[in-house]
Amino acid sequence: MKMKNLFTRISSSGLIAAIVLMTSCQDEDKRLTVQDTQDISEEALTDSYYQDIDDMGSVAIGTPSDSEFSGGRKASTITINDDRFDCNGVVVTVELDGASTVDIPKGKITVDFGTLGCADAKGNVRKGKLIFSYYKRRFQPGSSIVTTTENYYINGIKLEGVRTSTNITGSTEEAPKFQVSLTGGKATFADATVATRQSDITWSWIKGTTRALDQLVIDKVSTASGTTRGGRTYAVSLQEDLVYNRTCFFAVSGIKKYIIDGSKEIVINYTAGDCKTISVTVNGITRSLTVN
Repeated sequence: MKMKNLFTRISSSGLIAAIVLMTSCQDEDKRLTVQDTQDISEEALTDSYYQDIDDMGSVAIGTPSDSEFSGGRKASTITINDDRFDCNGVVVTVELDGASTVDIPKGKITVDFGTLGCADAKGNVRKGKLIFSYYKRRFQPGSSIVTTTENYYINGIKLEGVRTSTNITGSTEEAPKFQVSLTGGKATFADATVATRQSDITWSWIKGTTRALDQLVIDKVSTASGTTRGGRTYAVSLQEDLVYNRTCFFAVSGIKKYIIDGSKEIVINYTAGDCKTISVTVNGITRSLTVN
């Protein structure tokens, strides 16, 4: 049961697409500034990079065989069939906890991308290490992955913080449900500017009768906040659950709200559900935007 970029691809690209559309309206609506669009775009970018780490952790934990998940204290290297790990010099090491068993595996997987950089099929370049400390298999009730970084960079941006993903109550085989938190999130850009982030997100993967009918639902209790590279604060909340599918590059349902510097409100509404129309409201003024 590999999600294979579902979460990363759809949750970030939809918001970035909305930002592009909002930018095109700036001449008509001065209430949405260039700084606003830059701040929201940065939030979307860093969020997508942390989601990418989540997805790589899920893929990594799903790779070891039963024998590699048991056998007492030992370390071994594995090969992961994913283009993000497919570079000469990338080393993936599994270290088992002494109590690890086939039924309840426990241990640590370290992915070392090296210092030269590993480019994936989309041109994203990764360096440094990701450390995934896991308990149970990915889709077992109560399973968890705690992710830390060691000099980890993607496309020249250094990411730090502790990312914890837990399979929570109410999760089923047909609809796995996870609570994902980020503490101490920090993105350092090539010009040495820094954005900070913390988040608490609950999401479910609703599996359809075919992969094309799969849905990912981000619960409206989810929140994120932080500071931008320019020093402005932001807070993100949901007024309705965000629903994504595999056929649309942004949400097909839901409402997302930003508060910039504690006062400026920007709301993105996806409830048209037609995969081509969204509405953007800035401090009470709404525009409908169509994706061609």
